[in-house]
Amino acid sequence: MSKKVELEKRYSKWGYIFVIPFVVLFLLFHFLPMANTIYYAFCDLKNQVGNYDPKFLPSIGEPWYRNFAEVFKAVSFRDAFKNTLFFWLAEMIPEWIIAFWLAAVMTDRRLKIKGRKIFRSAFIFPKIVAGSGAGNVLLNHMIMFVGTGVGFVLMASMMNGFGITEKDVEFFTSMPFFIIVVSIFVHFGIVFIYAVAGITGIPVEIFEAAEMDGANRIQTFFRVTLPCMKPMMFFITVVSIVDGLGMVDIPSMFGAFDTFRRNLTLMMYVENQAFMGSYIYDRASAASLIMLCIYGSLATVVYFIFIRDKDEVQIRKMKRKERREEKKRLNAD
Repeated sequence: MSKKVELEKRYSKWGYIFVIPFVVLFLLFHFLPMANTIYYAFCDLKNQVGNYDPKFLPSIGEPWYRNFAEVFKAVSFRDAFKNTLFFWLAEMIPEWIIAFWLAAVMTDRRLKIKGRKIFRSAFIFPKIVAGSGAGNVLLNHMIMFVGTGVGFVLMASMMNGFGITEKDVEFFTSMPFFIIVVSIFVHFGIVFIYAVAGITGIPVEIFEAAEMDGANRIQTFFRVTLPCMKPMMFFITVVSIVDGLGMVDIPSMFGAFDTFRRNLTLMMYVENQAFMGSYIYDRASAASLIMLCIYGSLATVVYFIFIRDKDEVQIRKMKRKERREEKKRLNAD
């Protein structure tokens, strides 16, 4: 027994050795910048280009929450918050419908679809190239295609006398609509891959049992597939929250600031405060912490929806109640 323990200790040290590079890089490139951001959020640091001299707000007679109050008072931040929620929901709902439908089709054993691997690669292609020069060209062509298609529909409708005017379809020719369409085109592929991974991770015997019980495809998907992939649903939801609330690349293609701030998002607001000639680092840091709180709150809600085991919680409550009753009985004796 002692030799086994000694052998386990000898091999376990290599785990700590291999994790050292990750810990060092995390501390240098993630933890330290995050710690500076938290500190700057409570400092006076405006227009400090090339000369960082942060002054802690209480030390100069200012309330510690001044930067956060300025962020919440800013009309541009409120517009960015509303735009981000709108873009996120308008993108996520159709994106999930398309991705999960395709995933269910591609993983259905009853459908003999040839070339599934090619389709999976094709769906993920826009996400892979989105950050490259080829991706920029692809997205520009996508924008032109959508705009031209909407224009043709509008002209055909007016020519055929359907009574549709330009004002009726004004949203479909606006920048927010293009942002939503291009975002769905770019991001649904990664949700599709995650959904396929979650479905293929479910034991085949469960689907066979559902088929034997007479469940159709819709019943199997909603009553078998989705309940069995709750951990993956939690991951997909968190990734969608991070991508949706942190969207910046596609809205930036339509201009960092248009006249009515229709495409301004939270991440663009942070960038505009920290850079773009403003250099208001303290307010940008406060806005970043507010975004962090939003991320944490939404992730907690998603955790309680998908991951939390209600039965296990009830068992723990019962055990705690039994222990309290046992203590009371012992004290009474």
